[in-house]
Amino acid sequence: MGLPTTNKALRFSSLGGDLEILEKQVAPLPANEILVKVHAASINPCDIQLWRSGLVAVVAGDKGMGKDFSGTVVGVGSNVNGWAEGDEIFGLLFYVFGQSTFSEYINVNPASDPVAKKPGCFTHEEAASIPLVALTAYACLEWLPPPGEIRRKVVIRGASGGTGTWLVQLAKVAFDCHITAICSGKNADFVKSLGADEVIDYTKQDISRALASNVTSNQRYDLIVDCVGGIELLSSYQEFLQPAGAYVTIVGDKTNVRTLGGPITYLWNPIQIFRYLKGYLFGPRYACVSFVTKSSYLEDVVSFAERGEVKAVVQEVLDGLFDEREAWREAARKMEEGRVRGKVVLTVT
Repeated sequence: MGLPTTNKALRFSSLGGDLEILEKQVAPLPANEILVKVHAASINPCDIQLWRSGLVAVVAGDKGMGKDFSGTVVGVGSNVNGWAEGDEIFGLLFYVFGQSTFSEYINVNPASDPVAKKPGCFTHEEAASIPLVALTAYACLEWLPPPGEIRRKVVIRGASGGTGTWLVQLAKVAFDCHITAICSGKNADFVKSLGADEVIDYTKQDISRALASNVTSNQRYDLIVDCVGGIELLSSYQEFLQPAGAYVTIVGDKTNVRTLGGPITYLWNPIQIFRYLKGYLFGPRYACVSFVTKSSYLEDVVSFAERGEVKAVVQEVLDGLFDEREAWREAARKMEEGRVRGKVVLTVT
């Protein structure tokens, strides 16, 4: 099979500007990389936030969108082992200024980019919905204290969202935790089907009071994961956690869904640094985290899926990335308005 000579990709060059189709020559394949023909790529909130970020816009040149992908290996570098042409692959390609997965072809370094072989139980669309949110969920669950005699208890705020759905599943399957999910009542049955033991409906219940009612002198929560952001629980989370427990947020204190979240919020919310240091010294711990780049975690997801223990949640598939360039704008609006429960995936080929 000959390697392609040209590659089409959707790129933007200005703050919130239109995505344009750019066609460039495919460079010679480096010895430590593989070339992947992308079949599907998904949209994440960070894609939209970077697209609207002044931090990105000030850098000259075109920039891409898309971090998750699923596709087929079409070229293998001379120093790469374990991969062959024709292998189906899915993973995460997280570059702010370089290549992106809204492309026909991408270069992947299996030694540094988290990837795994796509199992037959996932379609390309399902596989493309997984990497960033699953790897973010694992980053949060790494903050669990060591297991003890009593089953660990986890609270997941925003349990019906992209990362939340994987937090529920992985906390149950990989870590055998008791799970309290916080979401709207309309999503209660959905998160229970994923493994949640109980649900707090934030539209009808005061979250702090509901959590307090479940705390006893013998057991407090081991981990609270916030996938929503804001400051609602910051004044009370220490009351609900055991000393070795942790409050972990993937968003930070920010309340504007259009601005960047994650660890970068430490820069403009210094109180988060104070909170982190205080928790490190005295407990319970506090952290604002991002994803982890461990291919082994994606391989674990594959094993769980093949046993029927986890599933990918895709809300919508948009066919034809290059034909429906504006369709992702509607997906962006849905994300910002909280109308996306699973992931939105675009097919490339």
